[in-house]
Amino acid sequence: MFAWYRRSALTIVHLSDIPNTGSFWTSEWFRRGWTLQELLAPRTILFYTQNWSLYKNLADSNHKTDAIVIEELEKATGIESQFLTDFSPGVDDARSRLRWASWRHTTRDEDIAYSLFGIFDLHLPVMYGESAEKALGRLLVEIISHSGDISILDWVGEASSFHSCFPAHITSYQTLPLPRSPDTDEQLLEMSWQPSLSTALRKLCRSLTESPLPEFINRRLTLPCIIHGVTAVRLKRDNALSPSYKYRILASGLRPLEITLPVKLEDAAMKQGALQLVRPWHSKLLSPSAELDATTEKQLLSTLEKPFHALLLIQLPHNEYKRIASSTLIVAQPVDSGSVVQSEVRTLNIV
Repeated sequence: MFAWYRRSALTIVHLSDIPNTGSFWTSEWFRRGWTLQELLAPRTILFYTQNWSLYKNLADSNHKTDAIVIEELEKATGIESQFLTDFSPGVDDARSRLRWASWRHTTRDEDIAYSLFGIFDLHLPVMYGESAEKALGRLLVEIISHSGDISILDWVGEASSFHSCFPAHITSYQTLPLPRSPDTDEQLLEMSWQPSLSTALRKLCRSLTESPLPEFINRRLTLPCIIHGVTAVRLKRDNALSPSYKYRILASGLRPLEITLPVKLEDAAMKQGALQLVRPWHSKLLSPSAELDATTEKQLLSTLEKPFHALLLIQLPHNEYKRIASSTLIVAQPVDSGSVVQSEVRTLNIV
């Protein structure tokens, strides 16, 4: 269907619930799953209101070239203007594309995944009757298989029965990734950089560069990670009247952090060595060269010193792991530059 709209000479959208003086954000059209590709695929599009008048009476031949329309579309959809005017299907920036869809709904639950096949330029069988979790899981597997994009593991909510690193519902992608702070990067570089760290940092870089790409085989995710072993977990609040449980967690190389969960951690998670806080990694985030100059070393160190969204994993038999506590956002902060360069890099099998 995406290709059909992409090849159209003109796509006409009749917003039957928008009066002449109305705005995009009130229309149901912008909350339906299938209409996302109807918005992104066409190169030429015209919006008409309830009585078949051009939106805002803007008599352009293409509303995608009208600055007023594009600005309103950005506000109504949360999609940046460059994607609205010149969208290319594919698996690039997958996390953003999933977030666009996370605010939308479909009549059949599994359609929310099917409606994204064209946007990601993926060819998968449509299997009506399967669960929405399985449909979304199959889509996410293909995204990782084609791109290794670990950003799709950054979500908060109920875990899927398909895989513990995937969400049960696409709404879990409504949470925004951690923002970058470019204004302070230079200052951080100067504060944290020490020439004595260079040797250890080069060793860490080699480990990261030589890590395999993330891949999915037989419902097992092979995932390179920077590992922070949990050394202590303490329940801070256990109130029968409270619907939540607050834990203080200590992990190697990280500042102490607290998480709040709706249910108690199981006894197995409280045992020494049972848990790992991990930072998923993709070798494409680094230069393919293992030899780093001073500037690149500083940039890498600055990146790794920043807070990140961590996954909490529990070890299972047969050297496998499972994500737990996905219902809360875990923001981890390395202790300092010395702890960063001493980080352990491992590839884990997660189910």
